[in-house]
Amino acid sequence: MLIEEIENCFTSAGWHLDGSFSEYLVIGYDGDGLSILAGKEAWTTDDPVFELIDHEKDLTYGVQQIPTPQQAQGILLEHGLPTGEGED
Repeated sequence: MLIEEIENCFTSAGWHLDGSFSEYLVIGYDGDGLSILAGKEAWTTDDPVFELIDHEKDLTYGVQQIPTPQQAQGILLEHGLPTGEGED
């Protein structure tokens, strides 16, 4: 996916964009401690994996579809792993 496609998909799903690390990551956040990340590797594949993060509960989970922040919260509660223990 192109970076612009990812950014559009994030905002369409209800995420706010954080351009802090735009050379390396596309970051979406919800303002309540959840984020979705797309690393550079996602920009060059047709089958990207996005990382969901719950910063307050220190959980992470990789997904291939971009969820809304509300869906991401449910996914992380059900499937999230402590940061650093997710799949590589």
